[in-house]
Amino acid sequence: MKKFIISGFMGLFCFQAMAQNDMDAIRYTNKKFGSTAKSMSIAGAVGSLGADVSSASVNPAGLAQYKKGEFSFSAGFINNKNVSTYMGNSVADNVFKMNIPNFGLVFANQTATKKDERGWKNYTFAMNMARVADFNRVINFEGINTQTSLMDYFAERANGSTVKQIRASDDDFDNGFSSKTTMAWESYLFDSIGDRKYAANASPIFHNINQKGVMQQSGGMNEYNFSLAGNYSDVVYLGATISYTSVNFKETRTHAETNDPANVSPYSMDNFTYSENLHTRGGGFSGRLGIIVKPHDYLRFGASLQTPQIINLTDTYDFSINSTIRNGTNFNFDSKKGNYEYSLQTPGRYTLSATGIIGKMGFISADMEGVDYSAMRLRSTDGNNAMEIANDDIRKKYTTAINYRVGGELVLDEFRLRGGFASYGSPFLESTNTNQRSDYVTGGLGIKDKTWALDFGLVHTLGKDVFQPYVLNDNSRPQAIAENKFSGNTMVITFTSKF
Repeated sequence: MKKFIISGFMGLFCFQAMAQNDMDAIRYTNKKFGSTAKSMSIAGAVGSLGADVSSASVNPAGLAQYKKGEFSFSAGFINNKNVSTYMGNSVADNVFKMNIPNFGLVFANQTATKKDERGWKNYTFAMNMARVADFNRVINFEGINTQTSLMDYFAERANGSTVKQIRASDDDFDNGFSSKTTMAWESYLFDSIGDRKYAANASPIFHNINQKGVMQQSGGMNEYNFSLAGNYSDVVYLGATISYTSVNFKETRTHAETNDPANVSPYSMDNFTYSENLHTRGGGFSGRLGIIVKPHDYLRFGASLQTPQIINLTDTYDFSINSTIRNGTNFNFDSKKGNYEYSLQTPGRYTLSATGIIGKMGFISADMEGVDYSAMRLRSTDGNNAMEIANDDIRKKYTTAINYRVGGELVLDEFRLRGGFASYGSPFLESTNTNQRSDYVTGGLGIKDKTWALDFGLVHTLGKDVFQPYVLNDNSRPQAIAENKFSGNTMVITFTSKF
């Protein structure tokens, strides 16, 4: 659901480092709001509201407002649409997925204090799973490029090396390639034009090249929370959560190019398809502290702090090229399967909240959340210099983002009508020209009985970003950029039962 800027194919000359960059960091740092239908229908504004298991992911002090135990289970689906404009041509695509965004148990224990007596009124222990990020998306683009090619990308990375250095070995042909540049050379995607200088095997400057690509992403991040909260005199609520976040991310990219029929040189490229697969798994722990103060029955204020998180990740990846030159010769090469381990340090985040209770008619609640994305850091155990390059980019490109969430509920006997709006700030500095926000419009309906409740929540997402199928070092040449407008609908149904 969250917006993100997607970088291009980051093929390093060595096989070991598979494109760990600032985009990997932002992907696993962004988290969506809500996990139950109630919290999603009010745009996740639960920081001072409480009595919803999703509070564990925002402000665990809200769990202290439970008077009874509760079991909750949610099921839902997402339907994301993307319209990509590339070289003046627009292509639309969408993805549909079902998921389980929430599963929770809350145990509430009331103490023996009297109604008007000061002291600890009750304690709450909660365990829950919350879906905090969803990566499902498809970007499909196509257009005629008259300026650059992915072949230029490979040629750039070969510059400075001798032909002997980039030529494939017997092991490459027998067991799979370990360098994208070598694979592209053997596939006739670029050629030598001088001593340690190379160029694309078909220049779009002289012959238009049709480019077509698809990027498919899937997976998500689940948060497993263990929370403890207490209620002091029905005025001060305190809470703490220990969280383990699991990461499961898959990405498949294909990029195909077809040469202009006017280019009839027998050794010129006719067409080729480059493919790349990535699967990232891992996880890490973090902590969260929160407080809610209720100076009046109709007013609550909350604050929470989440610690930075160290997420240990493992990438599994491979790539391939299938190419045909004008004389009909075909090349089909695959890489070895690669693995790379690294870690990501995510920034801490803070939340300030306020809730107004309108008697028995309902409530209005608001959260303000701050995240300093410039504090993200990638770390490797092998001294990989690409990590420090990525960290330098993070320092230069990112800043603190402020996210706003506002939601409310209207009570009509046993029915609840809910609505909300959230706006998530761009993590990028103004100077990057990528300052883009994501906005969310939410709504829902609830049916509440004394011992059970059934809630429906709907989130509509709007946003923009860009996708670069490849990035050239030569800034004098125009970059290949697909501009994306995306929208998504997420629907969740939550059943809760008191005990």
